[in-house]
Amino acid sequence: MAASDSQFHPRVIVVGDRHSDFAMEVGRLAAEYDLAMTPCDDIYSAATELAGHPDRFTMVTGMFRQLIRGKGDFFALTERDGVPCCCLLDKEGDVDRDKILMAVRLGVRLAGEMADIRQFLEDRLAAGGHRGPEADEEDFFREQFRATEDELEALLRQETDG
Repeated sequence: MAASDSQFHPRVIVVGDRHSDFAMEVGRLAAEYDLAMTPCDDIYSAATELAGHPDRFTMVTGMFRQLIRGKGDFFALTERDGVPCCCLLDKEGDVDRDKILMAVRLGVRLAGEMADIRQFLEDRLAAGGHRGPEADEEDFFREQFRATEDELEALLRQETDG
């Protein structure tokens, strides 16, 4: 059995249309980093996939609009299970500030472009799949996190101005 077929080989779950440009690009990144890729059509199949392999080193990525469906329960699930999650924000879609802040509070990493997804994969692989130190709401007010907060505010302003 090849290493990429092993149930313990690191993998990335890609939520959404498996034929989309996004999924295809994540597939190229997965091959580059020797990750298995598991495409899931929606958050429900992704949740089932996560439940079926709770001990596997897994990361989740997808478009924000697809992962935020419902009340953000999928983000709560990944946070509870310690599964790193990164979403690509749709620059053409509506941005709900409350949903973005909820995702950030639940440990979701937001990406503005595919280079951010690449960095997410690199960071997680370097950390052995773990999220790293947990952040709490107080972190949003600390100086070392200010650039991230400013970037988020700029993104939210850009979406409402357009």
